[in-house]
Amino acid sequence: MGATSSSSIDVRVTDRKSLIKELCLRRKDYEAMQHAYKVEEIQPYNLANKRFSEVLQRTADRCPEICRGDENSLVFMEASILPIVTAFLFGGALIRCFEVCPLWFVVYYKTLDQIFAKIDMGFKSYYGPSLHLEYARTDWSPVHVAEAGIRIDRILIARVTNMHENKCTKVSYGYAYKSSGPLESQVDQLDREQHEPYECSFKFDTYKKGRSRAFWIHKDICRFHGDETRVAATQNITPVCVNDRIEIAVNLFNAMGLIDVNKVRWHPLEVFPLQSRECPIEQELFDWYDLDSFQSQSVERLQIPDFFAPQLVHHSTEYAGIDVAVSRTSLRAEAQGVVPQADRILGSRFEGLPPSSPI
Repeated sequence: MGATSSSSIDVRVTDRKSLIKELCLRRKDYEAMQHAYKVEEIQPYNLANKRFSEVLQRTADRCPEICRGDENSLVFMEASILPIVTAFLFGGALIRCFEVCPLWFVVYYKTLDQIFAKIDMGFKSYYGPSLHLEYARTDWSPVHVAEAGIRIDRILIARVTNMHENKCTKVSYGYAYKSSGPLESQVDQLDREQHEPYECSFKFDTYKKGRSRAFWIHKDICRFHGDETRVAATQNITPVCVNDRIEIAVNLFNAMGLIDVNKVRWHPLEVFPLQSRECPIEQELFDWYDLDSFQSQSVERLQIPDFFAPQLVHHSTEYAGIDVAVSRTSLRAEAQGVVPQADRILGSRFEGLPPSSPI
C-alpha cells in the first residue's frame, strides 16, 4: 500500500470517501481525463537561430494551446495549477467541488494526497520502526455550530509493532495556522517556524498481541449537577495490542482557519512506563457491593444496566457510595455493529468493528 496515495487501498481500513474514489476509478480512468500538457503535439522549431529555437522548444511544453482534457475537466485542473487552486478554495468551497462530478472528485482527492504528502513522509521518518504507516487518506465532516462549518483532517493509519510492547507511547506534532497578513515580518515568520504555537498529541498503551483490553466510560446522571444531556467521559489513553491498526488524525482546517502544511512538524516519540488505567471515580471508592446488598442500604431505585446487547453483553455490576450511588458495570464486546441505546444513554456513538479495523 502506498502511504501517500489513496489509489490502492485495503477496503478493510478505508472510509466511504476513499471507497467512492476507488469505485469511480473502476468505472473510468478519470485521472487520465484531467487537463494536461500534450507535449507530444509540439512541432519542432527549425529556425535559423539555433539558440532561439532551443529556447522555444523548452518553453513550448507550457503552451496553453496544448493543455487539454476530456469532458468536465477545466484548464485550472492541470496538475501543476490545481494545488494552488485547492489551497485557495480550502474549506466549504472545496467540498462543493467534490460534488460536481466523478472526475472532479477523483482529481481533487488526488491533489489533496499530493499536498499532504509531506505530513505522511514526516510521520514515517519519525515513527517508522514503532508505527508502520500503511495508508493515508483525507476526511472531512460538518461542524455543528451556529453557522454551518466544516473540519478537514489527514488520517494516517499505522500498524503497531512490538518495538514498545508493554509501554505507553506518545505521538505528537506541532502546527501553526496560515497567516492572513501579507505584511508579516520575516523575523516573526522565522520565529513561528521554529516554535509551533500549537501542539496535538496521542497517547496509547501497547500490550502483547491478542491480549484483552479494558476501556472505561463514565456518565454522571446525578440531578444535583444538572440535566442528563451531557456526553459521557471516556478514557483518553487508548489500549492497543501489537499488530493493531491505529488512526492518527492531523487536523488541517477548522473554525479557527487553515493549518499551514509546511509548519506541521512531528515531534520525537515519547515512551513511558505502562500504568493501570481506571476511572478517577473508582480511586475514591473502596467498598463495592452487588445489587441486593447495596439496595438494602440505599434509597435509590437501582437496576442492572443491561442496555447495550448484543454488541456489549453485560458481565457484572457493582455499587458503592453513601449519599450518591455509584455503579460500576463490566461489559464485554461480543458482536459487530452500532451499539443500540448508546446515543441516548451515553451521549456518544459506539460501534463494534472487525479486528482489522483501525482504532
